[in-house]
Formats: sequence, C-alpha cells, structure tokens
Amino acid sequence: MMSAEFTCADPIAADRRRLEILNTYQILGTPAEVAFDRLAHLSADVFGVPLTAVTFMRQDEQWFKACVGADRRSAPRGATFCQALFVEDAPDLLVVPDTAADHRFRDLAVVRDAPHLRFYAGTPLISPEGVRIGTLCLYDVAPRADLSARERVTLQRLAEQVMSELHLRRTLLQQDRERQRYAALMASAMDGMMLLDAAGTVTDWNAAAEAILGYTRLEAVGRDLTALMVPPELHGTHRAALTRVLETRDFRQQRVEVPALRRGGARFPAEFTVAPFDVAGATFFAVSVRDLTDAHHARDALTASHQLLRTVVDSVPEAIYVKDTARRYTLINAAGAAQIGRPSEDILGRTDDELFPPQTAAQARQREEALFRGGGRVSYEVTDAVADGSHRTYWSTKMPLPGLDGQIGGLVGVSIDVTQRYLAEHLVRTHNDLLTRRVERAQLEILERLARAAEYRDDDTGEHMARVGRAAAGIARELGLPPGQVALIEQAAPLHDVGKIGVSDTLLLKPGRLTPEEFEVVKTHALIGANILSGGHSPVVVLAEEIARTHHERWDGQGYPSGLRGRQIPVSGRIVAVADVLDALTSERPYKRAWTMDAALSEIRRQSGRQFDPDIVAALERHLART
Repeated sequence: MMSAEFTCADPIAADRRRLEILNTYQILGTPAEVAFDRLAHLSADVFGVPLTAVTFMRQDEQWFKACVGADRRSAPRGATFCQALFVEDAPDLLVVPDTAADHRFRDLAVVRDAPHLRFYAGTPLISPEGVRIGTLCLYDVAPRADLSARERVTLQRLAEQVMSELHLRRTLLQQDRERQRYAALMASAMDGMMLLDAAGTVTDWNAAAEAILGYTRLEAVGRDLTALMVPPELHGTHRAALTRVLETRDFRQQRVEVPALRRGGARFPAEFTVAPFDVAGATFFAVSVRDLTDAHHARDALTASHQLLRTVVDSVPEAIYVKDTARRYTLINAAGAAQIGRPSEDILGRTDDELFPPQTAAQARQREEALFRGGGRVSYEVTDAVADGSHRTYWSTKMPLPGLDGQIGGLVGVSIDVTQRYLAEHLVRTHNDLLTRRVERAQLEILERLARAAEYRDDDTGEHMARVGRAAAGIARELGLPPGQVALIEQAAPLHDVGKIGVSDTLLLKPGRLTPEEFEVVKTHALIGANILSGGHSPVVVLAEEIARTHHERWDGQGYPSGLRGRQIPVSGRIVAVADVLDALTSERPYKRAWTMDAALSEIRRQSGRQFDPDIVAALERHLART
C-alpha cells in the first residue's frame, strides 16, 4: 500500500511533512540503543547477510541508527539505495539482486568502490500517519536471488518491529514531557497545590503548599489532608463533602473560604478550590489553597480607608456629592444632606427629580447633561426652591469623574450655600474677592482631603503627601527658585497623586506584580488627577494640575502620559518626579518593603539622565546633605 507522502502532488511539502513527523521521535543524532541494534542483528541472522542497517532519511543525508557489518553513521542522500524508497510511486519494498547490473545503482560509490555492495533489499519505516521516515536495509557483497514472498513479509514485519520500538520511544518521551509540564506547573503555582486520592490522602504537594502550611512534600504525602490542615470542628464536613462527590459523581469545581491550620496549629483564613477528576476509573481531587491573610488585611485597610474618606468628607462644611451617569447620588456628605433636608440614606440612589421641585430638578439636569457631553468643569450660582418651599442660593462647582474605561463615569459636585450673601448684597459686592478666595480654599481643601484619602489606600500612614511636599520644596530651594515659588511647590506637590481616587482598590492594594493591562489602568491616575484639578484659578491648583499631569514623564521621553522629553517637562514635574520616587522607595507598601536611603539614592543616581533631570538629582543630594 502506498503511503500518503508519495501520492502528494507537492514533493517539497511531502518531504517537509516527513521531517516534521521524524522530529517527533527525537531519534536523530542519538547514541546506539540495544533495541535497534538487536533488530539489526536479528535481520542479519534471519536473512544470512553480512550487513544490515536501521536508517532515517534527513533532508540531505541518510543517518544510521543501527548498523551491523560496517561502522557507518551517515551517507549523502543521493548516494544511497534507500533514496529510491523516498520518491513518488516508490515501492513498499525494494530488492536489487545485482546492483552492478542495475542502471540506477551501478555508479554509486558503495558499488564501484569498497565495500563493493552487490545486493540490496530495503523496506520503509512508516509512521502511523502514513509517512515514510526511514528504512530497514539488507546488504551483501555478492549478488543474491530475489526475496521470496515469505521473505518479503518477514522483512516488512521486522520493519514493523522497528516502528514499534519507535512508537514506544515516542510515547515515553511524551510521558516524560507531560511529567515535566506537570512538575513545572506545580512548582510555578503561587497557590498551594495538592493531589488527593479518593480517600482524601495526599499523593502530591507543591512548594507553595510547603510554604503556606509548613509541611514538606515528604511529610505530607501519604497523610490524610483532613487531619493535616482542617480544623477539628470541620473534619466531619470535609469528609462528608468528599464522600458526596464520590457518591453523586458531581465533578464540578467547588470553591469555599474556610479557616485552615498551619503546622503547629496556627489558624489562617484560606480559600480552597477542589476539582475532582477520574483517571482510569479512579477518582482523584486536585486541591488548591490560597492564604487570604494579606487579602483580609487589605480588606480591613480598605474598610478603614472608606471610613476615613467618609469622615473627611463629612467634616467639610460645604456640600459634597457624587453622581453616576444616570444622575443618581452615590455619595453625599452631612452638609449636603442638610442642604437637601433629608437623611443621606434617603438620598443615595435617587435623582434630583425625586428630591427637588420640578423646575429645580430640570435646571440641574440640563447643566449636568451638558457637563457629560462637554466633559469640562463648570461653576455657577443658582437660586433653587428647596423641600420646605423656601429659596436658597448656592455657589456650585461640578466636574466630570473619569471611569476606568477612560470615559466619564459620573460627576463630583461641591455646593456652598451663599443665601446670606444675597440678603446682604452690598457686602457681597464689597467682599466678592474674599468669597472667591474662600471657594478656592474650600476646593483646595477638598482636593487635599480627597488626595489624602487616596493616599490612605496604599500608604497606611497617609504621610506620603507631606513628605513629598517637603522634599520637593527642599529641591526647589537648592535650584535657587524664588521663595514664593518654593512655598507654592510645597503646597501643590502633595496633590500629585489625587487621581488615585479614580483607580480601583483592587489594583492599588494588589500585593503582587501588576499585569501590563492593570498597569495601563493605574497609569491613568496622572490624567485623572490633572482632570480633577483642571480649570482651577488658584495658583496652587494650577501648579498642582501641572504636577499631577507631568510627574510621571521621564527625562529620556519614555514616561507617560505625553512622552515629554528633557526640558519639555515643566520644572515642577521634574522636581516632584524625584521627590515622589525617593519617598516611594524608602516607604513600606503592601507590595514591597522599604529601601534604605542609600539604596534609594543609588537607584536615583543610576536613573539620572534617563528617568530624571541630572540637575534635579544633584539638587536633591545637596538638600539631603543639609538635613
């Protein structure tokens, strides 16, 4: 029967396919093996020939895996008898009784010269895919009669034995690769991974499980997992769950959060994932365990951060509120609830249409829809009817709140009741400038508190802002900036990361390395902060916007968000970039330990001329030398 390779219309493609199949056996270039040598000797004995070989056909040469009667490892493909078995319409078995009388082979070097081969018989080694990859060959130095039908069958069966050895070899290689992949998976998993048999006995245990639970693999294998790490009061529940899976054959993956025990009996919160599976009719359980201690601490810190944010917002005497894109209130402080005249829990989730008279609600809706369309910050004075029927006048500022997808996710509003100003209009006109400054101060205070609340989410002291401000001021002095500019930088620098208020806690509190996609989300805090601060009239807010937007730009142009280079970056951004990195390196964070000051300075010096302005780095060193 002709193999598929030689019926292919494209011989180049067929040869490429043959080499692909041959490579799966990983046989080429390997040393002698007993199994193949034995089959070569058996062939010599059965047929009474002095030379036999098991060969594989490379692209340009014939390679000998086993050779009896000669010491050969390879021969040019075109100078071989076997080449005739690798052409289109080649026979299933080739016999050449007298090579010197056959025009195809009489000019071959092995016929004309030593060893003066005069007889050849060969049959291809055919893979399960129907592809010829090699040959089993018989040679003699004297002409011989053609093989009988029985001898032809015998030679082909011997070739099948060669292929059986190859199949076994490939299967063992595949099994070894599977074992290596399994071992790599177990070794690289960050969660504790273990395998259990149907009785709940540990059959395997990875390095992460050793680190989490305190038992080495040798100590754990062969022991009952329930007794090893499940609290005593949960033993019955755990064993009943395994029994239920075995009885119901419910092989769905299960995930549960329960306490677990470390070696020595210490408890810790853990998440278990259990995946039952069958192997040859036997049930096993793949179990992963994740230590949730850090996650619980982060959750507690997040709760404390939210409580702090609530306290900060409620302490501001002006109304502060947040709405989603459907104009529903999602946050409102005590002052805002007092302005509306309802408890905050009765306001959240509602719109102005449900809380104010129709005309008041309609005006608010028009302004907010325009803000969502235009995306800009707006400030205005408005006199509205309130719930009790009276009219109050407010100075309101609203700005878009960016969402994680870069689109507007809602709005933040600040509303100051200025009714008394209208009752004494002549005082308002006289003190208009004073009121404007008061609004700007209130806005700055709100932004500072929001920035501090944002810092509390990944800085458990909340002092990062102040330290960056002081360091930035010290650098500015060393650069010889005017005292007024130095003071302005010290006030504005703490607002550099206010944009973190728009980044998910899941990313800010993640203890491990961020993925490239997650880091791209975190990078948006620079533009979020700049947008929050944009449109301000106060010199501090204007400078703070510049800092928030540019403190992650790099001297070499590889920073974000705009890829500014060198002195294209404002000096304020260049200063805060150095001050921020210094404090970040020397501070403890959920995802890293604090560096020493020497180590941090060494890293900053290394980045001088790449990430940082060399003049700023030099000014930092002068500043630190004075402190």
